[in-house]
Amino acid sequence: MFYKARSVLSITFLAFFLVACGFQLRGSVSIPSELKNMSLSCSNELSRVLCKTITKQLELNGVNLIASSVADYTLSITTLNSKKRAVSITGNAVVAEYEVTNTATFNLVAADKSIIIDDTLVSSSQTYRYDENSVISKSREEEQLKKQLNKQLASKIVSRLSPYDKARIERIKAEQATSQ
Repeated sequence: MFYKARSVLSITFLAFFLVACGFQLRGSVSIPSELKNMSLSCSNELSRVLCKTITKQLELNGVNLIASSVADYTLSITTLNSKKRAVSITGNAVVAEYEVTNTATFNLVAADKSIIIDDTLVSSSQTYRYDENSVISKSREEEQLKKQLNKQLASKIVSRLSPYDKARIERIKAEQATSQ
């Protein structure tokens, strides 16, 4: 009985300690309530895959995606680029490793056309080994890698939204009003 009470007390203390130190699950971002109802806009077909990933992450963080006509804010993915380059070459002048880099540009605009987050570039890159004897498996690995890069980009974009609470948004709008 004593050990059971002690283990319950230990687990309670550990949970309290994790919450007190600000621990959050990976991918969990505290999005301000002002941004809980927004729309998401994607510029082209390439960014559709990234937008699906962003949609999942926003929904996991309690954001309701609504139509842009009624949304207070619109998160737009304006560009998405993917670049692949050789990183290392074997003695036979054959590529041994590639680096894949995905970059995306996004912005956040209020319904009154105030720019809350101006065009911001985020990027993510990873390398993978290339074996010319197993081209099919390597192309699958590259596709899987691009999915991981999209998840990383989505996570970076969503985490950039967290500091924009009501006070900061009002400051940005006031600065834009005085500069016009």
